[in-house]
Formats: sequence, C-alpha cells, structure tokens
Amino acid sequence: MREKATFLQSHGIESPRLHCLILLSKIVGKSKEYLLAHPELILTPEQVSVFSNQVLRLLNGEPIAYIIGEKEFWDHIFLCSPVALIPRPETELLVEKALDAFEGREVRRFVDLGTGTGAVGITLAHQWPESQGLLTDINFDALLLAKQNCTKILGDKHQIFLLCSDWFGCFKTGFKADVITVNPPYVSIQDIDLLQDNVKRFEPSKALFSRDDSGLFEIKTLFAKAPNYLSKNGVILCEIGINQWQDVMKFVKGLNCYRKVNVFKDLSGIERVIAAWL
Repeated sequence: MREKATFLQSHGIESPRLHCLILLSKIVGKSKEYLLAHPELILTPEQVSVFSNQVLRLLNGEPIAYIIGEKEFWDHIFLCSPVALIPRPETELLVEKALDAFEGREVRRFVDLGTGTGAVGITLAHQWPESQGLLTDINFDALLLAKQNCTKILGDKHQIFLLCSDWFGCFKTGFKADVITVNPPYVSIQDIDLLQDNVKRFEPSKALFSRDDSGLFEIKTLFAKAPNYLSKNGVILCEIGINQWQDVMKFVKGLNCYRKVNVFKDLSGIERVIAAWL
C-alpha cells in the first residue's frame, strides 16, 4: 500500500494513503482500522490486480465513490454509479431543514424530485417511516439505482414509490405533498471551468448544468410550479449554487404565493438551501 500511496502522491492525488485504505478496505472486506492494525495482511493475486486497476482509475481522475460503488450520506451507505451525482455532505442540509420544518408534526406525503441515488428521499423515508414518499427522476437508470438503495436501506417495509418524470410532470391535478425536496441542476455552462475536473468528466452533465446561462432556470421553474402541488403550510426546499441565493430569494418572494422564505447556510458558511412555505 505504501508504494501505491507514494505513487499517487507523486501524481498530485490528495490524501493518497486514505484513498488506498478505502480501496483496500472494499477489496478485502475489512475496515480501515483493521487494515492499519494488520500491516502483515497479504493480498491474493486477484486482489492485487483489482487494487492496481483501481489505483490507475483513481490516477485518471475518476471519483473514488464511483470506483468502489458507494458513498456515505447521513447515516447510511448509498450505492453509487455514474448515472447519478455522488451524494455530497452539503446536500444533507436539505434533509436537516426538512426534518426541522416538520418537527412534531405529521408528514403524510413527501416528494423528492430529481432523486438520483435516492439519498435525500430515502433518508427522509427512514426518518418518517409512516409517510408516503414519491421519488422522481427523468433518468430511468438513476431510478433503478435509487430502487436498489431503497431495498438496501429500507428493506421491504416502506411506502416509497419511484416515478420516471420530468419534475412535476407525473402528478395529476389535485395531488398534494407536505414536503418537496429537490437538488436541481444549477451550474451555468459559463461556470464550467469552476468545477473540479473529475466532476466535469465523470458525473452526469444533465444533473449538473442548468438549461440557461444564469443557472436558475430549473430553480425558478420549480418554485413557480410547486404551489400547485403543496398542501396547506407545505414547504419546498431547494439546493442552490454559490452566490445564487439573492436572485432566488427575490424571484421567490416576487411570486407572492409563499408566506415565508428562508435561506440556510451549509457548514462552509455558503447559502445552500432555500425553503419556501405555502
């Protein structure tokens, strides 16, 4: 492992020893702590081959979550693949604020739009086991991945339904939800150079880039249409990009259909989630 870590470090890979531990932990089925406590562990030729191949993939810039096929989010390990964005720590704020919004109140139905791996929706379902949850995505392959995560984390006892839909397209008139969460594409194509290279190369562009130069097209569309599908006192929570919060707040307040609009910062102090109550 030391040789591979030195090799990765010489090619500019950050935290090479940790990356090697993560790869080896997955390959041998042991914890990182076990590997550190047993440096005498000898890999089989097959394991050496897999490890060497994965190191090369890491060197090529592929995110480690795609290499090992999983990523931690909230209290769970979610299966990952390039069909969906990798769950990120800052997106946990969507879950946190959704839980805060309905603390002590019953959530009958919630919706997670553009669910991807299902990280947000499945986490909420785990917290609200009596609630009905609808997870949507326009990408059918992403829905299949979310279904796998649903089975893995929630088992057979849940009230989750997965729907292939472009945002609210699958919902009929009269459909209502208490909570809507969404992490939409909000990166402007003009800001592509601000993204890390491995994000641009490996993560799905349709889940990253907005349809307009401002990065706000999907966000504005969602806030404008959400009142048609929110129950009384319902809330929509939307993740936004850096420096977008003022434009989004102005737009949402200008709709004159929400009684309260708040912005919440992530752990880095960046305005990351905007919530609007009907």
